[in-house]
Amino acid sequence: MPHMHKALVRAVQDNTPGMSPDTVARYQSERLTRQVYERSAQPLPTPSGPAWAGRSPARTLLWPYPRGSADTIDRANCADLFLQTQSEFQVVTEEDLDRGALAAADPVERLLLFCPFEAVLPRVSVTPDHLLAVEGRPVDVVASEMIVGFLMRGGLWPKPDRGAGLAHIPAIDRLRTRLVNGTGVALFKAAQMAHFQRHRRDVPGLGVTLPRGRIGWDRAAAVAASEELLARGDAVVCRPFASSRGTAVSFLSPHDGRPRRRAVEDVLDAMESAMADAYGQADPYPVTLSTVVKPRQLDGRACELRMFVVADPATTAVRAIPGMVCLTRVPFEETADLTASTASATPLNSVAAPGHRELPLADPDVLDALGLAVEDLTGSAAARAAGPRS
Repeated sequence: MPHMHKALVRAVQDNTPGMSPDTVARYQSERLTRQVYERSAQPLPTPSGPAWAGRSPARTLLWPYPRGSADTIDRANCADLFLQTQSEFQVVTEEDLDRGALAAADPVERLLLFCPFEAVLPRVSVTPDHLLAVEGRPVDVVASEMIVGFLMRGGLWPKPDRGAGLAHIPAIDRLRTRLVNGTGVALFKAAQMAHFQRHRRDVPGLGVTLPRGRIGWDRAAAVAASEELLARGDAVVCRPFASSRGTAVSFLSPHDGRPRRRAVEDVLDAMESAMADAYGQADPYPVTLSTVVKPRQLDGRACELRMFVVADPATTAVRAIPGMVCLTRVPFEETADLTASTASATPLNSVAAPGHRELPLADPDVLDALGLAVEDLTGSAAARAAGPRS
């Protein structure tokens, strides 16, 4: 299947010029990764998509990715592995779409559309029976639930109702196209906070501290909630709906120095502008507002730990594997103020380099710097795997 691999490689080269394809994986400890995988099994519930039952095998898979991001490399590698076991699928790239490949394809032909979000969205519609379609061709599976965020911002799918429960995004349940990991938790930061609240005691070794949160369903509500939190002396993190890779995440400090209303309005203006630049619509709402919890630091920079969940059909379970530790771009002071500093913590000489924002989680030096043992990592993996899924 060399021609399929070449198509994916060409897509990566076209969309991530000059980017290294391997910044984290080669540092991961295979021994630690296997330990976490083997110990993190959680029962796999029946998928929640009732419309899928009894349907014919998937004919069209959409595998979107953000243009110009390192995520393109990861997704191309995953798509390549998929094609190694599903060789009947033909790859359709952005270049192929521009040449009319879908119009020329046989309806029963099995296609994998590997394209940037930006290239596929102008071609997307929703059928009356709630299937996604690209140029009128029904899509059976989308390999990213972020597509729903694009649909909602574009007015093609309803946003969550004001006051909706935060376990997931109910509107996703009505979509008949299957979504990989389609719970909605990744779309709505408030839903993530609710998920962490339910499972915080499953990972006592991590010392989880949850912030206080509010939801700004529209701009007026976001302004009011921000002013309330700032009046209490809290620093505030503003996270837009359905964004990824830190896009438009903003901060408000109670020590800003500007009039409070002006500071909030300026941050929301900048957030809307950043969303327009990244996604084509200046619509970050509903915004999730949360107080700042002092983060764990590596080399003076705040960090977040990421785990990946995979299905294990051989044992009817889901398992987790270590991902990476993501660092902020600049160091933070030890105080609650969100200002740059040269403060440093435990150095990671074996794996860290100046400016690197991602470090391998399954690396003994990284775990040591975080103060974690592999048992803590296993507990985190089990809790993550126990979360809501489709």
